[in-house]
Amino acid sequence: MYTFRLNLKRISIWILLLAQIVLILSYFFSRVSPPVSKTNAKISFLKSIENVDEATATYHTLDTNIILKSVSTKNNFIDFNSSLCFKNGTDLISMKISKVNWKCNCLPGWHGNDCGQPEVLWRALIANKKPIKIKGPRTFERRLIYLFEVNKFSEHIADIRINELGSTVDLFILYEDPDSTYLLNKLNQKNTKAKFYISKRKENIYGKKVKTYLKNLRNDDVILSSNLNEIPNQDALTFLKFYDHWPQPIKFRFRWSVFGFFWLHPSRTIIGGGACTVSFLKEIFNNQLTLLTDNKTLSNPIYKGLMLGDLNHYGGWYCEYCNDPLQIVEFLASKPRNVINWDKVDKQKIDNSYIEDLIENGVYIDGKTQLVKAHKYRDNYFAPRFVNDHNWIYDFLLINLYSKLDYYEAFVNKQLSIVN
Repeated sequence: MYTFRLNLKRISIWILLLAQIVLILSYFFSRVSPPVSKTNAKISFLKSIENVDEATATYHTLDTNIILKSVSTKNNFIDFNSSLCFKNGTDLISMKISKVNWKCNCLPGWHGNDCGQPEVLWRALIANKKPIKIKGPRTFERRLIYLFEVNKFSEHIADIRINELGSTVDLFILYEDPDSTYLLNKLNQKNTKAKFYISKRKENIYGKKVKTYLKNLRNDDVILSSNLNEIPNQDALTFLKFYDHWPQPIKFRFRWSVFGFFWLHPSRTIIGGGACTVSFLKEIFNNQLTLLTDNKTLSNPIYKGLMLGDLNHYGGWYCEYCNDPLQIVEFLASKPRNVINWDKVDKQKIDNSYIEDLIENGVYIDGKTQLVKAHKYRDNYFAPRFVNDHNWIYDFLLINLYSKLDYYEAFVNKQLSIVN
């Protein structure tokens, strides 16, 4: 009996070893692709007004004012005789086959007469205490300006945000702490081409810098801001650009992931971020972004805002400690001791092996709180689309690499998807 168990263990180890080799080879060959022409690159950086050595800069400098384009909404909708339908939310194939064009046939997860309301937005509207009469689509899109902070511990999430929302956001504005030069140095190392304006001061960044250089900003344009590691729902943001008469300010209920999208915090969601029009930010918040992202905003009865997301349909993702163990250790070491409740932490000295053990077993940073396992193939909100579509880049956020069982399960599912 003992010999049988021993042989079974050896066979299991060899199977895992072979699976790892095949997975590594698959990963290697998937990364081999023809070089992309730089002239067609979508992203270009705009430099901060801070002094920078021009010889080392690989991104565009801000020598003139930023002009935001006016874009018609007509390319996003299709007219079926008497029905105007939102392309991304409509089952165009079935409508053309059935020749039923008097009513838009919505795809799963889309609602409204023109199929322009994503699930998370539609649920927020019907859950509102008072009926909301949405008007639209508009003739021209609202321009969307997204401001968020970046540091070396949020690089992966910043990259995901930019790529996930790049087709929806008209201008990204990134900033970092006054004492940090990480973001600026990172831009000098990369020849990345996206349209960003870089600022290094968080205090009243919108009033002092953004409005100074955005000369054609309209009162109905949308200002979006969120904290580190928050990724708003792209479909919901697209709706805000195309329609009128939605309540302000907008708040987001994010899905709360830990260490990667494979673990969920037991609280499941966390509220954060904020969006509103330029005029609302000026008249109600006096251009103070901190009030827009303050979670106490919606609790004030004078604000008739809207919460995007519930316990099953999320307004985006909040990915906490979504780094490798070494970065997590460095992050915790950089924080003041009063930021973390060390009384709840079992181990006073947090090191790499401690973090790896937490990730493997699904335990929160305090060493006590049990996390909830998420299932990629059964959960529509498992991770942002860009992450799922580029799983070979973000495999460490999609697969618990410290759990042999999860690692093997991911490999088997991948092979089955290839066969099918």
